[in-house]
Amino acid sequence: MEFKDWFCLKDRESFTIDARINPTDGRFYFGRHEIKNWMKGQLRRSFVDPGVPKIIIYGPYGSGKTQTLFHIEHHLKTEKPEACRLTPKTIHLDLEMHSKSTDFDWHLQLIEMIGKDAVVKWLEEVRNRGNLEQELKKIVADPNIISVLINLLLGGDIGLSAWRWICGQTLSTRELEQLRVTRNLGQIGTGDLVNALIAIGKLAEVNGEKIIFLMDEAEQFRNVKTGDASESLHTYLRKLSDPPNSSIGFIIAGFALTLDDMPELLVRNDIRTRLGETNIKEIGNLPAVDEVQVFLKELLEELIDKITADQKIQKEKLNATLNTYPFTHSSFDLLCDYASQDPIRALPRNIIKCLNECAIAAWDEKKPVIEDTIVNEIAPVVFS
Repeated sequence: MEFKDWFCLKDRESFTIDARINPTDGRFYFGRHEIKNWMKGQLRRSFVDPGVPKIIIYGPYGSGKTQTLFHIEHHLKTEKPEACRLTPKTIHLDLEMHSKSTDFDWHLQLIEMIGKDAVVKWLEEVRNRGNLEQELKKIVADPNIISVLINLLLGGDIGLSAWRWICGQTLSTRELEQLRVTRNLGQIGTGDLVNALIAIGKLAEVNGEKIIFLMDEAEQFRNVKTGDASESLHTYLRKLSDPPNSSIGFIIAGFALTLDDMPELLVRNDIRTRLGETNIKEIGNLPAVDEVQVFLKELLEELIDKITADQKIQKEKLNATLNTYPFTHSSFDLLCDYASQDPIRALPRNIIKCLNECAIAAWDEKKPVIEDTIVNEIAPVVFS
């Protein structure tokens, strides 16, 4: 019998939760009711002021930061706050930074994740409503940006040059003349780059969409070793965080044991005051036994086919109860005790890993439930 059938799993091969592999797993957010309520509240308020979410979350590896990003996306798609009158366009980005990365590198990653095809589609929809240049003037102040957006619709080599300009790449004098612009983007400073990104955000808005970046791996900013480069990245975030930006939202997640451990450019006072302290949140561990119990029970409630499991428990007279199956009552408590012995190790990733390895061991030994002996063998290794 296959593993999933052995333990009455619902349409999945294991107990693993990974929204990167299975996007529908974004709906899961076990335990953590305080964080879940905070998240919903901040999202609800953010669409009133400043108009988009601007949030930073942090925590140790395995605490659930990535799952939080995917759950936020799920929430925005299924329970969109009433104040958000447009359709949230969530865009995932795993940040990549090296020692000399600058605001240009960050800008390029953001623009490319939006994608040329999406921008062209928005421009075509605007053009269909009337004179493109006149319509763009209503939403974009910079004549260079307007000229480039018009040229982007032409396609071919000039369309490619236009896209490269928007991405912040350096164009030749001849290419600039063809686009009818006076300079390369970013030549006058970081604000130039941010203005182009916000212009695309406004273009999305007039087409009924609100861009919200879900940025992971923010610890990558620690790779930046050059002072000027770090300052340019900080300035980019500061300008995105300014109140006038109501078109480009962002939720940035990064590894840090404390807020002070986050890359300094993300949590300086000028960033924190712009975001507000309530928009900076720790996603921590599950230090108490009852927290681990709630997490595990909610996970099992979602992943186990309760009808099939109940039939199996009754038919085979298993030493298990429905709310903790596939554990026996004692092995469930035992795993939770192991997880709580060292609060630093009491992380969702470790708990799920231990559950999976215990279940695999039971399946391999043809045991219908996870017994104490299996937990005693595996849990000390996982939580050590």
